[in-house]
Amino acid sequence: MGLKDNSSHFASQLMPMELKRVILKARILGRLKHGKTYSYAMIKEFEGSGFAEFFGPTIKNDTYNALGVLIKAGYIKMQPKVEGGKVKNYYALTARGDAALKSIGKLMVRTLKEASRLFR
Repeated sequence: MGLKDNSSHFASQLMPMELKRVILKARILGRLKHGKTYSYAMIKEFEGSGFAEFFGPTIKNDTYNALGVLIKAGYIKMQPKVEGGKVKNYYALTARGDAALKSIGKLMVRTLKEASRLFR
């Protein structure tokens, strides 16, 4: 089932915002693993996939904040680019960000495996 079903909406209501923000950072790193993009396009992708609905109404502000945190941590880098007379800030994954994403993936797999035992 996709993120747009009622069960995930219920689960997102129970999830603390701090955990949602960790998931958002992981989603950003995961998205950038597939290539550079700018923040507005990323937010639109989140909206199209149902992740924005899961996350909640603060997805835009939290995405911009998460991008700043990830830049400061050295996980992503920003490169301004002029398109159509406007400056767009493109984001790309760094080697440090790629390593963090792999670490997060391993941790999530272990955590979900352990959590699945609760539902047996």
